[in-house]
Amino acid sequence: MLPFSLLCLFPMLGQAQQRMAADVTVRQVYQGKSMRVEKQLFYTAGGNLVVHYTHPQEYYMLTNTLGEMQVYQPQAGEVMQMTDAEFSSQSETFALFMRPDYADLGLTRHGFTLKDVRRDGNDVVKTYRPSAIDDRNIGRVVVVCRDGKPIYSAFYDLSDRLLRKVYYSRYTALPSFSFPTSVTQISYDTKGDSVIKKEEYRNIRTSGFGSEALFDYKVPATARRVSPQQPRK
Repeated sequence: MLPFSLLCLFPMLGQAQQRMAADVTVRQVYQGKSMRVEKQLFYTAGGNLVVHYTHPQEYYMLTNTLGEMQVYQPQAGEVMQMTDAEFSSQSETFALFMRPDYADLGLTRHGFTLKDVRRDGNDVVKTYRPSAIDDRNIGRVVVVCRDGKPIYSAFYDLSDRLLRKVYYSRYTALPSFSFPTSVTQISYDTKGDSVIKKEEYRNIRTSGFGSEALFDYKVPATARRVSPQQPRK
């Protein structure tokens, strides 16, 4: 029997899986207006992420662990290049759950320290705090696990105001780890308004990829580079 302090922390063999692809539908609701986005994800463990957006418009987004991102619009033949840690491929849900430390949602890897563990019925509730001053204004993060899998997380700012909640559900068993096929995030602004975003994953593949797989997709060398601030003509 594992000690209680290790519950929900014992790693699975997620890193054994090297490539993962899926079709994703994203629905977002804000101030009564809804939006739907369709995309295809192609992720290589510890490395590159290629996203092919197909609705409402087609474009490609490529990024890596360093947050070096390219956004390519094939119809316009244009590519934007940006670099920011927020764009890192490691923030993708695939990346979180393919790693052995998925049970803490990568928080310890990103400078957070586990401060409290308690049981609430069948759930294990963990509280993390930044090890140093956090430039993202996060004061603490609560992660709730059930049967060793994260089902809920909540992020609070330095004044303990709730910033966002994330629900992980409808887990599916893959060859070396489990993955939530439904992820719902609720983000709150300072006025109390919320943005609800739900991601639904389907057609998940970890092997048997065909020629249509875009893991090694490259932006055409002929694409014209444009600035992110440059207005479209």
